[in-house]
Amino acid sequence: MNAPLRLWACAFLVTTLMAAGLLLAAVHPAPAPVVPRDPAKLAAVDAELLLNRIREGDLVAIKGDLAAARALWRAARDKGAGYWPIHEALGDSFARHRLDDEAEREYETASRLAGSQLGQVPVGLLIKRSDALIRLNRPEPALRLLIDCGAPDRLAGAMARILEKSPELMEIVKTNADGRDPRLWRIVAVLSKDPAERAHALGRFSRAVAPWDGSVARRAIEELRKVRRFGLAGLDQARLVFTTMVDVRPGDAEAHRKLGASLRKLELFAEAMQQFEEAARLLPEDPLPMQEMILVLVAQGNLEAAAARYRALTSRTWERRFGNVTAAFKSRLAEECARLTEAARRTEGVEAARRSRRFCADLGVAEAGIFDLKVIMKWDAESDVDLDVAEPGGEVVNHGNMRSRSGGVYHFDNTRGRGPEHYTLPLAPKGTYSVGAHLHGTTRSEVEIEVILFEDTPRERRIRDRFVLDPSATQRRALEFTVP
Repeated sequence: MNAPLRLWACAFLVTTLMAAGLLLAAVHPAPAPVVPRDPAKLAAVDAELLLNRIREGDLVAIKGDLAAARALWRAARDKGAGYWPIHEALGDSFARHRLDDEAEREYETASRLAGSQLGQVPVGLLIKRSDALIRLNRPEPALRLLIDCGAPDRLAGAMARILEKSPELMEIVKTNADGRDPRLWRIVAVLSKDPAERAHALGRFSRAVAPWDGSVARRAIEELRKVRRFGLAGLDQARLVFTTMVDVRPGDAEAHRKLGASLRKLELFAEAMQQFEEAARLLPEDPLPMQEMILVLVAQGNLEAAAARYRALTSRTWERRFGNVTAAFKSRLAEECARLTEAARRTEGVEAARRSRRFCADLGVAEAGIFDLKVIMKWDAESDVDLDVAEPGGEVVNHGNMRSRSGGVYHFDNTRGRGPEHYTLPLAPKGTYSVGAHLHGTTRSEVEIEVILFEDTPRERRIRDRFVLDPSATQRRALEFTVP
């Protein structure tokens, strides 16, 4: 074939192909892009008709006629194109029948339309789309879709489902947590298989997202403690986690107090004291920093300094809004003293434990102290029962006479509960004692009294009694005993 003939043949072929393309376009035009339409402008009756057509397609598909079902769905889409709820409903139908490619396409359209109209995509719609992507074996785009939404708290469950099946995608979460959204560290902290990584992630979350949440910080420290055994690096991370509390709220007394409490749990006593002293300086009218300092001194075993600060606490008049500061603090102090006593018993022996308990007695902490005589009363009703102890010289100690000449102390008048009430006597004079109770009000109460003599010594003796008080019996002498 000569050159002119070849050129003529090529031109003819190009012309033929162009004509064929135009003819096909006329017969099967390309689908037009979906134009957003406001669902509020779709009449309720029209919306219901479209949804009914989609449901009718579901029923037809269940009967096995998928071609007829597609015709119904296509008709609903033609009428409802641009209304995102209609596209979502179509996606639901396709998903029910495992037509996941079409389901994902409809969910994508619904998400795009809803995002432009609502300002954000409904969470449920995002989860449906990610589920469709997962069924299409596309977990990575499903995960990235959820991360891009910027709502890890609400979508954590959906992300967890992806990561449980595709743990290798955790690197995507960590990358985004580090450079984009630190809230994602929470997901790493929960789902990572590596304990060290979990601890690191929880620490990062605490510092970046929840520096004021002491409970999260303490959990992070516990995880670090397990995996690091608190070497120098572990302590440095612990300090970094906790000191963020103060960094985000400089000059806030409560931040310093919470930081001090956390450092005390780590047994960083000197640093804890600094934080409590700063809290007391910033808010001197609050008794809590002084109470925390006493607990630090007790934990250190510095009982003399603790006693001095305790006397300062109890001798000061605090604002009424803080309630009975001494009574409220005694239970915390008793817990710390009990812990110190048990630690002393394990490491130093019985005599060290007794020294700790005598310290508690000197402070008047009846629950943890050791005395020649201790009386404990409890009862079973929300009533006001009062303890009465008659000493050998005839003096009666109760809520009306809370200290006796011999050193007996009635510690606290519990008027709204079930006890306990305590009476203690550090050095018990010889003679006969009697213990009783009386009832205020009309609420019948069953009372239990325990007398402990010379506790934690070879002479220890315990006496118990139980009886009922009702309005007709205003006084009951329960026990009588002699100290030889």
